Amino acid sequence: MTRAALFIDFDGTISPVDISNTFFTRFAGPDAVRAVEEWKRGLISSSECLERELAAYEGDIERLREFAGDQNIDPGFKGLLGECLRRGVDVRVVSDGLDFYIEAFFDRHGLDVSLSSNRLLVTPRGPKLEFPYRNPECGACGNCKSSHVERAKRDGKFIVYVGDGLSDRCAAGKADLVFAKGALRAYCEERDIPHVAFDNLGQVAEHLRSTDIGIPIAGR
Repeated sequence: MTRAALFIDFDGTISPVDISNTFFTRFAGPDAVRAVEEWKRGLISSSECLERELAAYEGDIERLREFAGDQNIDPGFKGLLGECLRRGVDVRVVSDGLDFYIEAFFDRHGLDVSLSSNRLLVTPRGPKLEFPYRNPECGACGNCKSSHVERAKRDGKFIVYVGDGLSDRCAAGKADLVFAKGALRAYCEERDIPHVAFDNLGQVAEHLRSTDIGIPIAGR
């Protein structure tokens, strides 16, 4: 069993663009824009935000998948995956977005990465959202990222967490090593949570490559 696990956010981290919020605010109109604003202010949960965005969108949902496939990837992500493989570190993408477009993005960029996220199903009655990783005791996020971290910690793993936004805050507070940018970085600074600031994933890979963080290189 590997001794370490790296959990990484998707929207705003692997994809520099928050794909779902960008898509819905651009193509679903003012109701979707209001939902995102209320979510950022903490007035509604992320799952309610997604539900309202989807309800406001009247187009073909396949456009979301196409939109995701057109987005760029952080150029350092594949190098980070390679460094984790070299060190025997498990990698899992944890996203409060939707598998529907994340998988399309992965296909476009030739990636095969473990993913835990919310789900969007296309049914005869239209798109349907599912939240298999929601924590009913909290409910702030559709996908409770801290639950994934807690399970790995119970297995005795050293936890590395990489993220940028609101849904990453609880998980970051439970990790052994945090890489933060954007809103997550500001949160860590406000709460005195130890972290390494980054602007791109190449910096994260370089830090893992050059620093003794208690994760052995595989085979040593």
